[in-house]
Amino acid sequence: MSAIRNLTDWDELERLIETKLGDSKEMKVDQEKLLTHLLSRVRGQDETAKDLSKLIALQYARKSRDKPVCNLMMLGPTGTGKTEMAKAIAEYLFEDEKHMVRFDCSELSGEHSKDRLVGMPTGYVGSESGGQLTRPVMSNPQRVILFDEIEKAHPSVFDLLLQVLGEGRLTEQGSGKTVDFTKCVIVLTSNSQFEKLATIKKENKNYHDMLNAMKSHLADTESFRPELLGRIDRLYCFDALQNGVVAEIALMKIQKLAKSFSIGVDFIDPKIIISALEANHRISRFGVRELERIIFDLFAPGFAAAKEAKLSMVKLDLKADGSMVLRR
Repeated sequence: MSAIRNLTDWDELERLIETKLGDSKEMKVDQEKLLTHLLSRVRGQDETAKDLSKLIALQYARKSRDKPVCNLMMLGPTGTGKTEMAKAIAEYLFEDEKHMVRFDCSELSGEHSKDRLVGMPTGYVGSESGGQLTRPVMSNPQRVILFDEIEKAHPSVFDLLLQVLGEGRLTEQGSGKTVDFTKCVIVLTSNSQFEKLATIKKENKNYHDMLNAMKSHLADTESFRPELLGRIDRLYCFDALQNGVVAEIALMKIQKLAKSFSIGVDFIDPKIIISALEANHRISRFGVRELERIIFDLFAPGFAAAKEAKLSMVKLDLKADGSMVLRR
């Protein structure tokens, strides 16, 4: 045994085994650090971020689970941070937002959508390839699974979801293998009924009363099946973004765009932010996605020129004529 130990740094090997391969150990989540991370990526949804970080930390403190870590439904206007919140959860829990598997449910509206998720039955062409939902979880069971615009999914997809949300497992059709979802976070997003839900949120100060009222409204309007709503751990109604929050998001996105050109930004004239928000007069309808496109059109040419000039840090100012200039 000593000869084998001499082949490598045995203490370092044991440490690496403990840290890299210790998958059987329960993962611990620091609630405050998770909250800080969520708030750094998603603006204007502080109450949701606080409750989410608490819920996830509590769920990971449990010794065992017979369903996913948590089943979340995020409702609200487009462009308010629902998808970004799911990405932020994946990045913190699993170190990379690429560990999130995302499905656009407008592409899951056909009658064969179920086969796309859990694979073709044995004997059909492509059955050996498995499903687009089952295979990623088989290869790595720690995932955030996002179903965007869930209201557009085919009824067969909802049937699968009932099993995943309730029992934490699915059987892949081609291979017959059982796939474990108990280490996954499931996120469903929708903008269905968000105006009425926003009113319910304002009228109910008690969280449980608000949750019951929201679920009852979604069930009564047949937006979602009661058995699906019964499996949701938390239902969050995202707030419409206020001007101050949008300005903060604009600053973040300008910095992110600059970084993609390997440029740092030291200062931005406030008038530039105002001009970007004025250009984005459709923000209430299209949300942050429209703002991102406008920021690219306004700033990308300048950042590209700065990169060409080999600048590493710039200031963004306005000239007297209102045009933007990048200074060293």
